Amino acid sequence: MAKVNRNEPCPCGSGKKYKKCCMLEARKLASIRASNREIVQEAVHWISIKHSEALNRWVEDVWFADISKEERQGLSTADPAIRAIHDANVLEQMVAEGVFSEDGKDVPALQLILDNAEHLEDGQRAYLDQLGNNPLRLYRVVRSDPGEGFALQRYHAESQFAEDLDAYIADKWVSRMLDVGDTVGMRLMQTSGSWENTGAVYHIPDEYVGGLVDQLDAAGEGAYSQILTHYWLELVAAHV
Repeated sequence: MAKVNRNEPCPCGSGKKYKKCCMLEARKLASIRASNREIVQEAVHWISIKHSEALNRWVEDVWFADISKEERQGLSTADPAIRAIHDANVLEQMVAEGVFSEDGKDVPALQLILDNAEHLEDGQRAYLDQLGNNPLRLYRVVRSDPGEGFALQRYHAESQFAEDLDAYIADKWVSRMLDVGDTVGMRLMQTSGSWENTGAVYHIPDEYVGGLVDQLDAAGEGAYSQILTHYWLELVAAHV
């Protein structure tokens, strides 16, 4: 992932200059990713207006379940950087896995968005579908190039952290938050065959990883996201 000058030969071996080859693909991919993230932001804005009561109930009953008033107060007065991470995490989780109770029925928040977004292009709709289908998982950082990207190992109950994600995730912002050996919860997606992070990052300090994996192993697949998000939220609330 060494930085390539635009006028140097493209590292793919095509014989063309980088600016006439893979640089164009990189720019195209960046544009697609920006469009996808923009549509997620539009979805959040739409649902916060059209389904504000259901959204507030979900935040109270699900996201903040078992979080005391004192802990919530701590979160509300935390450093702006911590609050920004919290806000990104709660909104991403709501869109991807939130279930709203309306008129006596439980409806996935993502389904409400998709049913009322006729303007979506096929690629954007596919991205949102993927957001709902790709689960939140626990990873360990095995490579970090701040400002460039990172690589991960996925956690498995039987084999602990196993090298099964043979991919480099180009992300100039998230990579600045990560060091080799960090344990994080993330939801990974693919755009044009390349891995990317959705923006939510659940950093678990080393001394608390053991407690989390014990809970994940005991609970099983169905409760994975709920346990991971609540464990992280309780850690943040207890230490701000």
